Amino acid sequence: APHLNVMVFMRGLLSHLYTRIYFSDEESLNASDPVLGSVDETRRQTLIAKLEETPAGTVYRFDIHMQGASETVFFDV
Repeated sequence: APHLNVMVFMRGLLSHLYTRIYFSDEESLNASDPVLGSVDETRRQTLIAKLEETPAGTVYRFDIHMQGASETVFFDV
């Protein structure tokens, strides 16, 4: 499935983190992706950018959450 690999750096974080961004309009390819398939089904949505219409046009929205119920899935490399 098409995706972006992302490294997250931030103040207070001792080591960078890795995650991926998948795209909500690639449902069939996402369903067959082995990495996305290895993530618990209840957490997969944290890796999927949602297609949205805005006054500026069509965009993908992807928010990274560092903790809490919506915490983004991060990978060990």
